[in-house]
Amino acid sequence: MQQVEINTSQNVKIEYQLATVGHRIFAFIIDFAILFVVGIILYFAMSLSGLGSNNFLYYVINFLMLIWIWFYTLGSEIIGNGQTIGKLALGIKVVKLNGDEMEFYDYFSRWSVRLFDVYFSVGALAMLLIASNKSGQRLGDIISGTTVIKKKNDYAFRLRDILELNTKNKDDYQFDYPNANVLNEKDVILIKNTLFRLKQYNNASHRDTLNELVDKVMETLGLDLRFYTEDQKVRFLNKVVSEYIILTR
Repeated sequence: MQQVEINTSQNVKIEYQLATVGHRIFAFIIDFAILFVVGIILYFAMSLSGLGSNNFLYYVINFLMLIWIWFYTLGSEIIGNGQTIGKLALGIKVVKLNGDEMEFYDYFSRWSVRLFDVYFSVGALAMLLIASNKSGQRLGDIISGTTVIKKKNDYAFRLRDILELNTKNKDDYQFDYPNANVLNEKDVILIKNTLFRLKQYNNASHRDTLNELVDKVMETLGLDLRFYTEDQKVRFLNKVVSEYIILTR
């Protein structure tokens, strides 16, 4: 599966799996189905209530429905922090390629060209650009510097990680870091990805990232430890991840 590398606010590079064209199409279908069903419900509700006989209210309600339908995607992504209901269901999310937080302008500039690359071309232009662009971007993404990723990487927690801990009973296990569960899943995924990147590319940049991450984890867990080798730091982070899994499974 195609991947993209994004810098976090701590200047740590994390690889995310890009949402496939199929993911994005199915998310669009779900959102369209929601709009269609809600529209039908409102239409029948208006008919049964007799509002349709009042020309003024009829046009006002239809105008409001049109506004809701037209701005559904923009509003949903802003409220859902990059996710419409369809994207939420498929586990995908809009993010900035430079790692910055999404702002209103980013959502708006991305949404503003949907008319051209999604609706006028019946999605053909969007699919062509997504499939041919290394960062999986349609026209709106290119303009706003965004892309759509899978919210959780498939390799964030491997089955082997869980199975290796399966025989350890939480009640009997002697924890070195009993408060490892103060970390959240995002923190642990960051640790796993950092270790993965260091193993793949053991260079100065990733070693610096390792040092910063170790300091941050110790600060979060309230620890004051001294590690003199890279191997000790890697073992420390792996131990923290292992105990986090035991404590939270």
